[in-house]
Amino acid sequence: MQRHTPTPYGDGHGGIDSAALTVKYAVYGALAGGNENSSQAVDVTNALQTAIDSSQGIVRIDNGTMGGDPSHGNKKHFGACVALDAQDRFFACEEGQTIDFFHTIPPSG
Repeated sequence: MQRHTPTPYGDGHGGIDSAALTVKYAVYGALAGGNENSSQAVDVTNALQTAIDSSQGIVRIDNGTMGGDPSHGNKKHFGACVALDAQDRFFACEEGQTIDFFHTIPPSG
C-alpha cells in the first residue's frame, strides 16, 4: 500500500495540511446482464491510488481512471476502503461519478 500526502491547499481553516491517504482496497465492475452469478469485477487498488496521487484526491470513477472496462456493455459500480490519517473510510458509487476522497464526511452513527 502506498501513502499519499497531498499538497497543502485551502485557506488554512479546514484544508488538508498533512493528511496521509492509503488505498487499502478498491474494486470496479458489474454483474453481467444483471445476473447474480456472473460477476465481472477487478481489483483497482493501484489504479485508484495513482488517480488520487495525481489529482489531489478528486477522482472521476470511469473506465479511463480505473484502467479499462471489466464488463463491456454493463453499468459499472465501484467500492473502496481508504485510510485517511489511519481512519478507514468507505466509498461506493456508480460509473461516471466523482469522489473527493479528502473532503467526504463520514456517516454518523
